[in-house]
Order: sequence, then structure tokens, then C-alpha cells
Amino acid sequence: MSRRFVLALLVTGLLSACGSTPAPPSESPAPTTAAEMTEIALDVTGTATITTLTLTVDGTATEEKSVTLPWHKTLQFPQKSGKHEWKLEMSYEGGTVLAKGVSAGRLLTQTSGSGSPGSTNSARLSGSISD
Repeated sequence: MSRRFVLALLVTGLLSACGSTPAPPSESPAPTTAAEMTEIALDVTGTATITTLTLTVDGTATEEKSVTLPWHKTLQFPQKSGKHEWKLEMSYEGGTVLAKGVSAGRLLTQTSGSGSPGSTNSARLSGSISD
């Protein structure tokens, strides 16, 4: 091969590399540390027999049957991720129920109820956060 041919190949390769489009920036990874998350602790205590407990978070519901008290669930949301809504609905027989929602040591909301033995009752706790 001649030097001119090799030089022409190198120049062509360099020029084509200069014209390429840069790779798109990668998306930021989802927050994973506790400092980047907002937590809401949901606690239910009392003497009642919880027959059904339904937790709905941002429109997605999960249901538990025959729940033994105390019951606890921690919800985690990435900071600066907009509005988030949650709802806790309980059906119970007799006894007492106290449900609380707490974030960063601050009481957000609570509800309580009681019923005589053999009675069917319900309680609901709901809230939302946004940033």
C-alpha cells in the first residue's frame, strides 16, 4: 500500500468520526438512599379483629385478610417526584382500632374507632404528600 492510500484512509476515518452524533445522556438513576426518599409510617394498633385491610397507594390496592394487630407498613416515595396519595381502609369486628400516619416524626393523620363484641365496623385513614 502506498503512503497516500493509508493517509487517505486515516483522514476519511477521522472525518467520519467527527460527524457522528453523540450518545444521548443516560437517565438519572432512581434514588436509593434513605436521604433521597420520603417515608410515611402507617401503624394500626388496638384490640379489634381486623377482617380486611386494604392499602391503596397511588391507585394500586393490596388487600390483607385476618390481620393481627399491631400492623405496620412503611411507604417510600422518591423526593421531588410529585404528588402521592394513599388510603388505608379497615373492616373489623369488635374491640378498638387506632391508625396513624407519621412522617419524619410528625403526625400526618390518625383515626380511631371501637365496637362492641360481635359488631362489624370500619375505619379509614388517608392522605397525600407532594413536593
